[in-house]
Amino acid sequence: MSADARGPTFPSTRWSRILLPAGERDLDALARAYAPPIEAWLAKRFVRRAADAADLAQDAFAWLLQTKLLDKADPARGRFRAFLKTALAHFAIERLRKERAAKRGGGARHASLDDVADLVDPDALAPDEALDQAWRRELLAKAQRALQQELEAGGRAVHWALFRDWYLADDEADHATLASRHGITRTDVSNWLDFGKRRYRALLRDVVADTVSSPDELEEELRWLFGPVAGARS
Repeated sequence: MSADARGPTFPSTRWSRILLPAGERDLDALARAYAPPIEAWLAKRFVRRAADAADLAQDAFAWLLQTKLLDKADPARGRFRAFLKTALAHFAIERLRKERAAKRGGGARHASLDDVADLVDPDALAPDEALDQAWRRELLAKAQRALQQELEAGGRAVHWALFRDWYLADDEADHATLASRHGITRTDVSNWLDFGKRRYRALLRDVVADTVSSPDELEEELRWLFGPVAGARS
């Protein structure tokens, strides 16, 4: 059975792996997979440079472990992306509380999201928007890497080169140019691009399915993923 027909298998999603007992979670894989969107959120929330945001991301993961927030994760309450935003908001509040307490000689006071918002550049993207953008980029890039690996491993390097030149490159080459460039016919270009697009969509669907827990959530996330995209070549 093909991957297209099989579709995603929700019991193996990122959610289910997080819900494993604490000692069985692959937190290193989690950190690697979601570092860019997490760093984007932290950079906007605290107005930090990328290097500083990377350090903050490490602190955020350590905080997740210390507070055992992952033990309280519940897929019934929303998608994994939403869980990350909530967790980061709580981390930001705790971080701000400690920083202000230290500046005041240890005198702690209650901190809120409004307090944290004071640190944000009002003209910049909101942290949640920055995370969403980085999340979208990571999903698309992961599917593209999977497609490249699949095609090249299967002896279809030209298929990948066509997909890359048509969908990802900036030169706007037409089918005739691509046929000449890769030594194939225009019919090949059309057929192979169609094949690459179908495989890419199937792989992207699997990538997105890894972050949700039901078919309905998958469809919602795919609509969100492609909704704002404009100008894409078909």
